[in-house]
Parts: sequence; C-alpha cells; structure tokens
Amino acid sequence: MRPSDERPDGAPSAGFEQSSLEFSFVRDDAAFRLQRRIGLIPSDGLGVARRAFVLAAFCWLPIALWAVATGRASLTHGEDSLASHFGIHVRCLVAIPLLVVAEHTAQRSFRPFLQYFLESGLVSSADVPKFDTAIAGVVRLKRRILPWVLILGCAVAWASAGVLLAPNEDVGWISTSDRIPFAGWWFILVVRPIFTALVLAWIWRACIVFILMLNLARLPLSLVPTHPDRAGGLAFVERLAFVFSPVAFAVSAVVAAAFAHDVVYHGVDPMTMKGVLIGAAALVSLVLLLPFAPLVLTLTRLKRRAMLEYGSLVGRHGRLVHRRWITGEDVGSPEILDAPELGPVADVQSIYEAVRRIKPFPFTKLGVLAIMVPAAAPMLFIAAMQLPLPAVMGKIVKALL
Repeated sequence: MRPSDERPDGAPSAGFEQSSLEFSFVRDDAAFRLQRRIGLIPSDGLGVARRAFVLAAFCWLPIALWAVATGRASLTHGEDSLASHFGIHVRCLVAIPLLVVAEHTAQRSFRPFLQYFLESGLVSSADVPKFDTAIAGVVRLKRRILPWVLILGCAVAWASAGVLLAPNEDVGWISTSDRIPFAGWWFILVVRPIFTALVLAWIWRACIVFILMLNLARLPLSLVPTHPDRAGGLAFVERLAFVFSPVAFAVSAVVAAAFAHDVVYHGVDPMTMKGVLIGAAALVSLVLLLPFAPLVLTLTRLKRRAMLEYGSLVGRHGRLVHRRWITGEDVGSPEILDAPELGPVADVQSIYEAVRRIKPFPFTKLGVLAIMVPAAAPMLFIAAMQLPLPAVMGKIVKALL
C-alpha cells in the first residue's frame, strides 16, 4: 500500500506495527484510484462533499431540466410529473450522496478500532506479528481489481435489464409511447447504474469487514470472561455499526420511495404492505449486521470454556466453605478461601454470574439500533402515511399545552 494514501493522521503507538494501524477501509482500492485519477477525489483527503454534490447534480439535473423543458416538472400533471416520482429524487438527492458521505465515517472509524486491540491488551505483544499479518491479508484483498470489475459488470447488466424489460414507475411516466426519451435513457443508463454500483460497493465493503472480523477472531485474543461489557472486552466493536448507518438509511429510503408513490397515487393501503415493509427493513439490517457474525463463534467458545473453568473455581470455593462452616472440618488455610480477588461467597457467585451472562453477539442495543433504526425509519414513514397527521399533531399540541 502507498503510505501517502493509507496513513491517517497521528502516529501509531510505540511497539506496534505501522502497517496494521494504517489500514484504510476506503483508500487505495481500485475505485478510489480511478476516482483520484479522473479528479473526483483530490490528492489530499477523500473529497466526499465534492463527490456527493457532483454525483447528485450529475444524476438529477439532466432529468429535472428535461422535465422542465417538456412541462413534466410540476405536480399539476399528477403522477406523470417529475415531482410525483419520489424514487428519482430519493435516489439522486438522498441515497447517492449518503452512500458517498458514509465513506468519511468509515475512514475515521477503523484506525481507533484496530488500535484498541493493541492498547487494551486484547492482542499481546507476542501476537502483534500475527495481528499485522491478519490485517495485511485484508489489505491485499481490498486492493484487488476483480471485485470492482464484477461490480461494474453487475451495474451494466442491471442497466441492460432496464432497457429490455418494461419500464418501471420511475421511467414509465416519462413516455406516453413505446419510445423512451432522453430522461428515461438517462435514468436507465446513468442514475440506476451509479446507484447500483455504490450499493454493491458497500456490500463488497461489508464482505471486507466480515473477513477482517474472521481474521481477528482467529487470533489468540486475550478475552476477559468477567468483563463488565458482557462480551469479553469486545463490546467496542459496536462502534463500527455506525459506519453502516447511512448505508442502511440510503437503501431503505429508495425502497420506501417506491412504496410511497403507490400509496399516494395508486391508493395502496400501507397496512397491506406491512409484511413487505418489515421484511425489507429486516433484510437490510441483517445484511449489514452479518459482517460481525464471526465474533459470535469467538464469544460462544469463550462462554463455553469459561463456564467450565469458572464453574470449577466456584465449586472448589463452595465446597471448602461448606466443609469449614457446615460440617466443621479443619480445612487449614487454602489460598482460594483467603484470596482477596475472590472475596466472600457472594462475590464468587457474582463472578460466575458475569460469566453466565456473556452475550453471543458483541453489541449492546445501541449497536443494533444504529443499523436497525435507519433501516426501519423510511418504512415507518410509509406506515404513518395512513394516519391523519393533522389530527394527530393537534392532539399532541393540546396534550403539551
């Protein structure tokens, strides 16, 4: 990797391998290098604001200008106007910019994440070379060109399918005949492929996170069964969930926009779609939570082993207490009864209880909600479209007065 592309601000902690802390989730892959070559990404930084604005304008403005020129822009044309087709606006002005801006969060998140493995003692000094090797394998995978060729091929194939198949609601309103005009071609050949490529790019990045977690889970991590985070000291991993929050919202918003058009202009009852809405939100959440699945095996093994080890410890302690205070035997002064770190019977039991409560997934509710809420929010908006909002808001205001 090129240090100029991979090195975040700040120096690594002493004694750590530089390359393991230089891992970047976004920089130096094939798409990044191409965008830098054509000037979309500046030589310094990610240029997310610039790219988000340029891509949004590039996708949306030609369709908007065509709609104005042909008199298809205002709501006076009902469902045959640009204003009524929420899917186009959400794709171009919300989803595509969000998928680009999410790269900034990802870039800032991974160095502290990896550094914590070293600073917290999860990776011992003797295992730092293994840690560095695990990260280096992910970096080599990230730099491969083949995944991006496949992403490009899928985007082109999806655009081709849009030409061959009957126009959907985002294209059908544009033409009153079988001929697809300029705006339709622009949506099919530009907007849809760009959005598809960005979504697939994030799916590929989710795969990279999965492989990273798998490599880290294979290391001899110094996990603490009695750690108060109930994850052996791995609960900090949930911070990475926020990397996928904008992605979850962007994908869910595009799906919800299509449903919103049906509700507003085709009289579809949102309650008849509740199964689809819940399923879509659940699917988006599941795909973006799966990258952390390898840690489930790690925590499951930790709990299974610790239950035996700490169960044996508590059993020995309890038997000695029973013999000394119940049966009145002289057990001497065994070290286990006088150990200050164990304490009385109640403290020993609390230690075992901490082990028993180890979670199989290293997330608190906050980490899960960081993905599920953005995925569900657009779907909940569709469900709320059936509610008499003015009346509801009036009742809320009266209740607060």
